Amino acid sequence: MPLALEPIVDTTGDGIGLKASVAHNLREQIHAAGVQATQEVFERQILPAAQAGSPVGGHLDPHPGKNRDSLAVSFHDHVETGWISAWLSTHSGYGWLIEHGTSHDRRLTQTAKRLRRQKVVNDRTPERPYIFPAMTQFVSNIAERARTIL
Repeated sequence: MPLALEPIVDTTGDGIGLKASVAHNLREQIHAAGVQATQEVFERQILPAAQAGSPVGGHLDPHPGKNRDSLAVSFHDHVETGWISAWLSTHSGYGWLIEHGTSHDRRLTQTAKRLRRQKVVNDRTPERPYIFPAMTQFVSNIAERARTIL
């Protein structure tokens, strides 16, 4: 994008100034760079990292790899408002449960652990986050990528 300089004569007698016009459609260019950077980082960095971190159940898992293979990225671009949003989600049906942990017995979770009559040491499947770490690891790359595009 060449820098166009236009000489302006100051009629007040104070001197001569220069007016610089950098870009006529700067807002659209910044928005397009943001969209491109968001898509590239989510598809090329965040999605593969989440897929690599998705736990696979081993020999007892009836659907090995189903959660990992169901990870998908979706985008929404609102040009008029400048809002760019992206989601990384799983469509396996149990991705959130892996990310946040689950309870084996729903009746136990309705009361606090200190009030339970049974001696339950740990009634939850431990959380094994894979989406959140991938997001936090690479989300800062979106701004860096947008800068290089511009």
